[in-house]
Amino acid sequence: MNQFYKSGDAAPVTGTYVEVGHGGGKVKNPERVELQQGDKLPDLKTYTVTIEHKGEEKVRDRQHLWMLEK
Repeated sequence: MNQFYKSGDAAPVTGTYVEVGHGGGKVKNPERVELQQGDKLPDLKTYTVTIEHKGEEKVRDRQHLWMLEK
């Protein structure tokens, strides 16, 4: 099972971290960073999605996550 990390979290282990989608899916042109243990994960841009459910529109702000690349 993959573990996901939010922007600003400390890297638990040294390695390459890659940007993944809100639910862990792939992202076009993902950001990749090399971090040492304890370094902070950089901020990722937030984006807005509009969800329509039962005729009602809801707007939500989302942000991608970081995952340790194997």
